[in-house]
Amino acid sequence: MAMTIQALEKTLKRAFPELRYSVDHERESISVDIAREAYRSPEGKDGVTVGLELFEKGEYLELQCQWLYDASQSAHRGALSRLLLGVSLRTPLVQFSFDEADGEVRATAEVVLADGSLTPLQLKLMLSTLVGVIDAFHPHVVRAMETGEISFPNEETIVRVTLDDQSGDDVSLAAPLEIGEMLKTLLAESRLRGRKMWEDAAPGRSVGRHG
Repeated sequence: MAMTIQALEKTLKRAFPELRYSVDHERESISVDIAREAYRSPEGKDGVTVGLELFEKGEYLELQCQWLYDASQSAHRGALSRLLLGVSLRTPLVQFSFDEADGEVRATAEVVLADGSLTPLQLKLMLSTLVGVIDAFHPHVVRAMETGEISFPNEETIVRVTLDDQSGDDVSLAAPLEIGEMLKTLLAESRLRGRKMWEDAAPGRSVGRHG
């Protein structure tokens, strides 16, 4: 049984009762604006817009943040690409992508809804992790674009930023303890998976996205 936009909206309300959002029933998508402490958009906005969209007739959910950065004028695109690949290998759920044609950098989190259901806890994990990872890596992405320097935060920083309540507007994205333990496990598994991917990658072959 596939998930409907109505069911997704109900799950979002249960996960974040005070969160403000807008629904596009035609596209089967929900848009949420979330304030952050570290991240700033290319326009200077202190927060991210997260789109929750159903695909494959409600059997697939994607959370995406488009145009997080505009790297069209960056002189360090190679460094940025390597950094974003490193981020994707280090973080569970979240994947960064860079479109060299127009300079867009976006982040996504996705899940297959095998039985057409998604619990409020699962959605809270996805959304909290997505915006937390964006905040944790923001200064590193900016540094790579501006100077070509590549660096990464440690796992403790990623977990802390994800679990802290930094959303503002009296809306708590702070994850409960059980999510914190799940996130730590996912980070450890992701680190091992990323190391194996690097070891298995032959010279000259790019490491692609893996679930």
